[in-house]
Amino acid sequence: MEISDIFRRFMRNSLLIILLLTVFGLNAQFQYSGTIVDSLSKEPLAFVNVVDPVNMRGTTTDIDGKFKLNSQTAVETLRFSYVGYKPKSVRTANLKKGGTIFLQSANVQISEVEILPGVNPAHRIIDLAIENRDKNNPEKSTEFKYESYNKLVFTAQLDSAILANQDSLELLDTNLQEAYKFLNNQHIFMMESITERNHIPPELSKEVVKASRVSGLKNPIFSLIGTQMQSFSFYTNYINLFGGNFLSPISKGSTSKYLFMLSDTILEGSDSIFVIKFQPRKGKNFEGLKGILHINTNGFAVQNVVAEPFEESSMNVRIQQRYEFIDGKQWFPVQLNTNLLMKEVIIEEYPAIGIGRSYIKNIKLESDLNKREIGNTVLSLDPEAGKQTEEYWNSYRSDTLNAKEQKTYHWMDSIGDAENLDEKIKIYKTLITGAVPWGPIDLPIQHWFDFNDYEGFRLGLGAETNDKVIKNFRLGGYGAYGFKDKAFKYGGYMKWTPESNRGFNMKASYSNDVVESGGTTFSNDRLQTFSNEGLKKLYISRMDGVEKYQVEAGFRALRDFQFTLIGNMQDRTITSDYTFVDENAELGTAPIDEFRLFETALDIRYSFREKYAEMFGVKFPVESKYPVVHLRFTQGLNDYLEADYEYQRIDLKIDQHILWKGLGVTSLRIAGGFIEGEIPITANYRTQGTFSEGFLVATEYSFETVKPNEFYSDRYASFFFRHNFKDLLFSTEKFKPNLVLIFSYGYGDLVQTDAEQHQNFSFSTMKNGLAEGGIAINNLFSLNFTSFGVSAFYRMGPYSFEDWEDNAVFKLSTSFAF
Repeated sequence: MEISDIFRRFMRNSLLIILLLTVFGLNAQFQYSGTIVDSLSKEPLAFVNVVDPVNMRGTTTDIDGKFKLNSQTAVETLRFSYVGYKPKSVRTANLKKGGTIFLQSANVQISEVEILPGVNPAHRIIDLAIENRDKNNPEKSTEFKYESYNKLVFTAQLDSAILANQDSLELLDTNLQEAYKFLNNQHIFMMESITERNHIPPELSKEVVKASRVSGLKNPIFSLIGTQMQSFSFYTNYINLFGGNFLSPISKGSTSKYLFMLSDTILEGSDSIFVIKFQPRKGKNFEGLKGILHINTNGFAVQNVVAEPFEESSMNVRIQQRYEFIDGKQWFPVQLNTNLLMKEVIIEEYPAIGIGRSYIKNIKLESDLNKREIGNTVLSLDPEAGKQTEEYWNSYRSDTLNAKEQKTYHWMDSIGDAENLDEKIKIYKTLITGAVPWGPIDLPIQHWFDFNDYEGFRLGLGAETNDKVIKNFRLGGYGAYGFKDKAFKYGGYMKWTPESNRGFNMKASYSNDVVESGGTTFSNDRLQTFSNEGLKKLYISRMDGVEKYQVEAGFRALRDFQFTLIGNMQDRTITSDYTFVDENAELGTAPIDEFRLFETALDIRYSFREKYAEMFGVKFPVESKYPVVHLRFTQGLNDYLEADYEYQRIDLKIDQHILWKGLGVTSLRIAGGFIEGEIPITANYRTQGTFSEGFLVATEYSFETVKPNEFYSDRYASFFFRHNFKDLLFSTEKFKPNLVLIFSYGYGDLVQTDAEQHQNFSFSTMKNGLAEGGIAINNLFSLNFTSFGVSAFYRMGPYSFEDWEDNAVFKLSTSFAF
């Protein structure tokens, strides 16, 4: 063979080899993976930047600190950086596949910098993220269904340096050494849950806990906690962290309140990821967050976020969220992480901590349920949730339980059985259902104790059968005694609540009790959470005795409506010197102090898109952003059961709370009533006055400068306004007073009867308009879960007094503090 032929064959084969190498080289992947942890605590670090410094391409760790970087070319060095930690570079030759990289912490704080002329580059990115937030928010832009696995453990925050040094551990006293060994081997408490959620935008959502396991307990009472520790999405105006609401850094106008700094840019495929630090601007007083945002240029969506309250408190919360682009259509959260630091809960000299993990999987961008099937119950517990097998659990867990977690279950379950914790934990069921279970009966706590100015201290006891006797049927009764009016009260009832999506129920009752003079009641009414409105009953000084027979039936309809049909007969006895001269009824013109009413009524409650959670068969509201309307139509009849009066009555109450960005919370109430027909004054309307020299505690939705029985009417309208600035106007690290502005106005008149018909009773009407203004400074100091402050009110308008000091009232104010 000639040299030229050999050369040509060599060249041909060489070109083929080169071509093959080129083709396969284009598809070759160099993969680098590992886990990044804190060098002392060994806790995984989420969203650490992992970058090839040569081409600036990289990735970030997930919530468990794991990363996987694919590259078409070999990478010599990887750089790891994370706010609060010293950056670190590692040669890939020294990085074992799946190995662990340790980062050392470094105290880092964003400092307020002088902004030079020009545009802050971070602002352009944040503005684009805000512009696209509705599109990137899955709760607004798409239907979906997913399943989630949630795990929450509680332990103590041990000193990492001591754990890493055996000599330091041996210097501790015996008790602390035992505590370290115990907590290093197991947690104090642990729970897991598996949920399924369906959602139809904008606000229809239903999440069901399908499986639940709580260490030491067979009862799944705590299982809902692990699913509700943080907002599902970071795109709402306010981010909820363990019950607290904080202004989102990607809400409209956030660049004027938050300081943003672009700290890094990472190339990931064809997209760039901007790493932006944020915290409230200096001098801006609002409930804000600090942390890190990773914004992806694909839709300028949040890909990762780390956030915690800017101001520390006794309960510090830190969250992490990771998003992925699902089906090439929608950014969606796939991992949620919550860390709690409870400084006031001490375990062997160390604060308690909670660590929550949620893994969202099996994401489908359409709902399996229609709007009617979703309903208004956003969170409920499957009756079989506590009975799932280990195989079922393992099919959802992101990893098998480690030895520490297994030991926690084993140890706590043995303690739970020995101490019978399921029986002791019934106190929490009592708080939800309002009754203490005792075998086949429940003891409703509402009958145990009460206080008002008419009865004084009221002690009693009630009991009702539960499902152990007849399922969905209750037979109950109660008895009570008032130590001031020296009178016994008693009553009984039976109630049937069949299993129904409509919430159907029927009730028949009898009572021989007392009722507030001039009071108004609504079915399905309940005190607002954390409101002190219930204190109004302390000022009730006039009551009628009443023997009452009543039947009622209730149901839900059209999702947001609750209807109740009512019929009752009341024999009322006036307990004061007051008498009524009835000029039209068969009783003649003689003054009366007893009368009979026969009423039929339709009671309507409407709350647009109100959301409920359900546990132990009890539904309780968890959110209502819109007005709650109560409307009641009553017809009094005198043609039946020897009733004395015919009249028509309409009652209305509208409540709303408005959360303003950076300005606090406004609470509004409009109430009114109208009566057509002659009836005694005690069956008309009493203005809700709460001024008594013997008891000066402020209450919401009342006239603080008005005596309890100063104004009566048969038609009225009232308006109550409260705006709580929270601690937005003034706060320090330990002193956070809340400024509250208050205004109340009322109008009322007595048209159906003349004042002369109401004998031995002095009162006025509000026909010229009653006005009152006030200011409160709440949260001056706290005791357990109650905070205290001071308030001042001033009576204005036609019903004010000549001397200013007679119009001014000073009171103690109370609120709930968490």
